[in-house]
Amino acid sequence: MTAERRTGKRVLVTGGAGEMGAHACRVLAGAEEIAEVLVADRNEAAATALADVLGPRAKPLALDISDAAALAGALSGIDIVLNTTGPFYRFGPLVLRAAIAAGTHYLDICDDFEPTLEMLGLDAAAREAGITAVIGVGASPGISNLLGVLAMSECDAVETVYTSWRASGFQRAEVDDSVRSSAAVEHWLHNCTATIKAWRDGGLADTQPLEERTLSYPGRGEATVWVCGHPEPLTLPRSRSGVRESLNLMTSRPRLMEAVIRTANRVRSGELDVAAASRALVLEPGTMGSAAGPAPSLPVLFAVAEGTKDGKRIRVGARPLVVPDDSMGTMTGIPLAVATLMTARGQCGRPGVHGPEVLDARTFFADLAQHARQAPGDERPADVVEVVVEEIAAR
Repeated sequence: MTAERRTGKRVLVTGGAGEMGAHACRVLAGAEEIAEVLVADRNEAAATALADVLGPRAKPLALDISDAAALAGALSGIDIVLNTTGPFYRFGPLVLRAAIAAGTHYLDICDDFEPTLEMLGLDAAAREAGITAVIGVGASPGISNLLGVLAMSECDAVETVYTSWRASGFQRAEVDDSVRSSAAVEHWLHNCTATIKAWRDGGLADTQPLEERTLSYPGRGEATVWVCGHPEPLTLPRSRSGVRESLNLMTSRPRLMEAVIRTANRVRSGELDVAAASRALVLEPGTMGSAAGPAPSLPVLFAVAEGTKDGKRIRVGARPLVVPDDSMGTMTGIPLAVATLMTARGQCGRPGVHGPEVLDARTFFADLAQHARQAPGDERPADVVEVVVEEIAAR
């Protein structure tokens, strides 16, 4: 073991006591690459309670990251900062700039396209400071990007690459009666109502969300999907030349998506603001579970690339076979922790600001599979990711 591995890294997690950050802290506090995890949160009591559970490597830190002086002081002597504090349009560029100034490597779970573009604009400053920043390392974006990398790797030339996640709806209990709406639903509706950026005709272009498309996954046939505003199309096509189109897409039970489209139209017409619309959506009956209609035939989380190989047109599907249990916290916080450990081992590539594509996909998925819950007697698949190739009939 090298001296670097023996001493370990000091990691600070903003929003460390929150749902996403706490899962990342749990993984890091038990990893040999990490000497200390600072659970940084405005809620000092919650940070202390979590640190007490995680053991001696975890230390609580009361921190309001909107206080520039306090943030700069907290980053002093820190090797890697993980930012799990939203909204990212406010706190993503803010924490990244502080990390660059401190010479601290940076990772986050940003799933907004606007701050993603702003943070990519800090690439030159990060390279000059010698730090590596990896933005959007959760489920989507994150896992989805690396599935896209694996799908594209099967092609000699890539024409299109799509990432997709399943919109499952929200339980009524997720909305606090004391507030106007759920932040998660508000974020979703914002990405379904505002003009978004996607990759079209070989470059970034303004695009309208909720455009209906038909997508095919090898071996599963076609299904209806809807365009959503996510960061994958901002970074994924940059990792492979020649990509003509890249979109992030949602699958959904039909009545849930019908409700989303109706609610989004009420926002666009000015009848409701996003906060009121998100509450209306959650309260609408018939949008949860089987009441919303049949489940989509496509996988829950996947990527599809189309291109050519050996002169033939092909379609490639990629989906994870082994992942942490399917909750928002684990599927976001644990991938972030896995990427952090890759960074601690020097496996994150060159300095600069990057999407998740800078990570080695096979290493990432092998490491991620180690954090999956497995029922007694269940046999783990030989491969942790499915990659399926089919030939496309000539047009």
